[in-house]
Amino acid sequence: MKKNKDGMSDSEIQLKIILVKKILDNVYEVLNTFKPLFDLMLEMEEAKIYKKNGTFEKAASLFGEISEYCKQLESSNSLSLN
Repeated sequence: MKKNKDGMSDSEIQLKIILVKKILDNVYEVLNTFKPLFDLMLEMEEAKIYKKNGTFEKAASLFGEISEYCKQLESSNSLSLN
């Protein structure tokens, strides 16, 4: 069985990709499940602090990056890490 420079076969890499996709799918489902709670939390007075200090923008940016990585995983058989 042919191994790449990291010592993994193509089938091992594919399995890892599938597992990562399943994990991200579960994260997405959890976030959707908790969305009503998040919406209520955002109405709280303390949420204004996090809006002002950029916490929400940072989280949105990170989820955007995760989304892009997922698209790369779905459209390619190889990982492209920048």
